[in-house]
Amino acid sequence: MKKLLLTSLLGIGTLALAGCDNYPYKQDIQELYDWNNQTGDKAICMMVGEVTQSMYPYTIKYMDGADLPFTYETREAHFNQLTNESLHFFSGLGFFSEELVGEEQGKPLYRYELTDLGKQYVKWKFGATNFCFGRIIVDSIGRKRDSINGVGGGTIREVNITYHVENIPDWVKNSEAYERFRYPKEITTGEPLPGTHTYRVLGNNKLDTISGVSGNYQW
Repeated sequence: MKKLLLTSLLGIGTLALAGCDNYPYKQDIQELYDWNNQTGDKAICMMVGEVTQSMYPYTIKYMDGADLPFTYETREAHFNQLTNESLHFFSGLGFFSEELVGEEQGKPLYRYELTDLGKQYVKWKFGATNFCFGRIIVDSIGRKRDSINGVGGGTIREVNITYHVENIPDWVKNSEAYERFRYPKEITTGEPLPGTHTYRVLGNNKLDTISGVSGNYQW
C-alpha cells in the first residue's frame, strides 16, 4: 500500500542571518516549531483520510480497484480503502464510535463519529482527519549545507538537527499505531532522532523556512 508523507509549511519562517557559523539556528528553529504548535501537542500527525469535520458522522464507502495493484488509475480506490481501515483502527483506540448501518455488495457499512477522546487529538488540515501529538525539542545543530534549487532557482540551506519528542500520549506507544504510519519507535520514548530543517536563502541576508521535523503528516 502506498503511503504519503506531508510536511506542513511553517508560515513565519523568515529569519535574519547574523553570520553562518554563529547564527542561533537552534533557538530560532525551536521558537518556530513552538509558534506553530502552541498547545505543545500537535507536532506529529497521523492522517486518517480525506474526511473533513463537516462530513461527520461519516459512513464508509467501497470503490472498485482497491484489490488491484496501486497505479495512477487505482490510487483513489486504494486511498479510500486505507481511510476505511484507519477509521476502524482508531475506533479500536476509542477515537471514534463505530456503528454498523447496513451493507453494500455484501460488505458491511460502518458509520463513524468522533468521541470526546478523539476530539482531544484531532487536527483538521489538508482536507483530512488527522490525529496529532507531541512537541519537538531541538537538542543540537549539526552540519549545514547550501545547494542550488534546481526547480525555482535560488539557494537552499539544509541544517541537520538532533531532536526528541515530548508530550507523548500512551496511545502512540502502541506499536500498531506508530508502525502503521511508519514512524520510528524513538518518537514514543523521547530518544534522540536525526532530522533536517530546510531554508530558502533570500536576499538581504534572510532565511525562509521551507520544511522541518515539526508539522509532519504521514498517511
